[in-house]
Amino acid sequence: MGSSVLLFAAEAEEAANPILPTLNEMFYGAIAFGLLFVLVKFVLLPPVQATREARASQIRGDLDAAERARSQAGSAATEVDDQLAGVKAEAAAVVDAARAEAEAERATIIGAAEAEAASIRSAAEAEIETARAEAMSGATASVAELAADAASRVMNRPIDLASAQPVVDRYLSNPN
Repeated sequence: MGSSVLLFAAEAEEAANPILPTLNEMFYGAIAFGLLFVLVKFVLLPPVQATREARASQIRGDLDAAERARSQAGSAATEVDDQLAGVKAEAAAVVDAARAEAEAERATIIGAAEAEAASIRSAAEAEIETARAEAMSGATASVAELAADAASRVMNRPIDLASAQPVVDRYLSNPN
């Protein structure tokens, strides 16, 4: 009995180590791993890879479409810019032509106004000269009488209007 206890104790020691698998556990574990590997590789992984490839292909297609749209938008923007530059040049030409026409019209109006002002000025000067001549002719007789009267009083002797008239005419014709 002593030897059977030892044999039982030795078996108990070997079986007590839960970390080391037994040979039959390793066999069944290898078969289960192989079956799981085959199942994943040939049954479960192909649809996942196909979905991933389809998604990558769709993303590449979308990126290509976006690049085409960007290049078309760039060419459309360039075309619009070219048209806008043409329109701006045409507008500048129209504005310059209108400005030149307005400047010519302005010069014509200013010339006419200056001519009219000169005409009015010369007519006014002629009127002033006529009025001055009339005033002088009317005032000459009165001034001559007043001067002769004043000179008579200053000198205490009578002065003839006919003798005072040439002196008064000379002073009135040249007031300086």
